[in-house]
Amino acid sequence: MLPVTHEFKITFTQGRELAQWSFDGNLDANCCKVYEDDKIHFVFEGPGDVAECVVLCGQMASGLPASPFKEGNRINLKTSSTVTAVNQKGAWGFSVAFTARNDDATTSFYYVPDPEVEVDSRPGSDQLA
Repeated sequence: MLPVTHEFKITFTQGRELAQWSFDGNLDANCCKVYEDDKIHFVFEGPGDVAECVVLCGQMASGLPASPFKEGNRINLKTSSTVTAVNQKGAWGFSVAFTARNDDATTSFYYVPDPEVEVDSRPGSDQLA
């Protein structure tokens, strides 16, 4: 099974700090399930242009790295909007904070609280060839 690129879509509305999100089109996803080497592409939909954006990660169990992503646990999505899952099985929480420029020359702050990502091994990857 080859790596997959998943879509994490963030929808925001001026005047509402909390943005909604979907994972691979599923609005009710309670966890983003991926395999090692899969990618997650962050897409933003809302008024104005996203000015700054950061992802912050944290492990949900001791003994895990700080981030499920190769790019680290503080990721600037303006530099690259796609992240890659590491080869470590486990679960992590993350949040996305960003600002967007409004049409009236102001800037609004938005937040995506506490989605989770679960990284698993590809089926058959633990079997000897």
